Amino acid sequence: LLVLQQCEPQFLSDNPCHQLRKLCLEITHRLPANDTLKPFAKQILSTIFNMLDRENEENVLVCLKIIIELHKQYRPQIQPEISHFLTFVSNIYKQLPNNIAVIFEEKPIFGPFAPSDSLTGATTSNTLTKGSDSLKVLAELPIIVVLMYQLYKANVHPIIVDFIPDIISCLQLGPLQAVKELPNFDKELYADFIAAQIKTLSFLAYMIRSYQELICTYHTQIVKGVLTLLYNCPPEVAHLRKELLIATRHILATNLRENFLPQVHELFNEDLLVSKGWTSWENLRPLAYSTLADMVHHVRANLTLPNSLLAVHLFSKNVHDDTLPIAIQTLSCKLLLNLVEGIRSHSNQSQTVCFNILSHMLDVFIHKFKVLSKIYIPDVLYKVKQISMELPVSTTSPPASPQKSLPDAAETSESVLKATQILSQQMADYRTLVKTLVCGVKTLTWGLNACHSTDMSPAAVSRHYDPPEIIAYVDLVEY
Repeated sequence: LLVLQQCEPQFLSDNPCHQLRKLCLEITHRLPANDTLKPFAKQILSTIFNMLDRENEENVLVCLKIIIELHKQYRPQIQPEISHFLTFVSNIYKQLPNNIAVIFEEKPIFGPFAPSDSLTGATTSNTLTKGSDSLKVLAELPIIVVLMYQLYKANVHPIIVDFIPDIISCLQLGPLQAVKELPNFDKELYADFIAAQIKTLSFLAYMIRSYQELICTYHTQIVKGVLTLLYNCPPEVAHLRKELLIATRHILATNLRENFLPQVHELFNEDLLVSKGWTSWENLRPLAYSTLADMVHHVRANLTLPNSLLAVHLFSKNVHDDTLPIAIQTLSCKLLLNLVEGIRSHSNQSQTVCFNILSHMLDVFIHKFKVLSKIYIPDVLYKVKQISMELPVSTTSPPASPQKSLPDAAETSESVLKATQILSQQMADYRTLVKTLVCGVKTLTWGLNACHSTDMSPAAVSRHYDPPEIIAYVDLVEY
């Protein structure tokens, strides 16, 4: 602690004093959190808190880890330094709009590829960023604020109220498009910036339960901030988009989802929601589609007919997308059924359009029945046959040698067991899907009939069916 208190912070990575200070911090972080360390926790925290606004990026990141660990282990009493820390966080967010140009300005190149002295061949030492100007530090601050809120809710509540507006205003920040198009634009630094913004959005998603009235007054900025992050998040950084989708899911679970209605057509754009990145496309579509489905389910009564058409188009594709899990295909079927009543309600203004949309949905369901009967079910029956053939072979075939028979039998039995479990899960998923499709045809038939009459009584909705409809229902019975 004396080294940390008496030595001045350094901003060159090769400086011996910096390396000594960093080593002291790492030793402190690795000390076992037991009763021996507990009497010194208050003194350590006091020293660490006083270093935050003066220290370089590397050391501040270690300081934040120490703060988290000691507060989790010992839950110390509230200290004046905690108020100073929250003020420090607030100042960083307040200054961020003015620092954007500085953060992304062209910097001299240091490190192994830096220009060297022609005589000595020595390169310039790496300059360290000040902790209060670091994007990596900014990304870690929301986690600590949440921890402080959990431990000292009554004390920090007024302080958090003051800087929530500054946090919300940072969601739409970013470098100019001209700067991003420069050939030497630092994409790694930009990814750190997006990560800090996503962590901030996650913080708001957590705090929205406690500060819902305050946060909802900034609904316009939050909606624009979420869409801006979806646009700006690099497609190749899949883990950041996953965090963004999870935070968005929590926000859409609140009353703020109503404020996304004017921009809901943008969320139906898969390139925006999932991005064009290969990893994101392969791994994040179930999360993205389930998040969007939950939102659409709650606002379906307020969707316009064009937005309903976009929803039908997207989720109809998902019903027939074999790369998606069966659970997501079933979820897509259920969402389409939830849209039937909303689409029917527009039949007074656009009867033909509504009827055509519902007819398309019926065709989607019937085609899914065909796929189930022609591909899915035969595949399951084939797998059942293979498993039933495997069991007697593994138990009745004469072993080649006593040493190899027992391991071979155990491996075969284990593989058969795993295959049986997977097959049982598939059968359960297919059963749920078929049940949803059968109930869906009933709902769609009602919707198609209701489009022809404003009277909803059973006698009023009875009518003659056109030849294409008759063919569709014949196909339904066949499959």
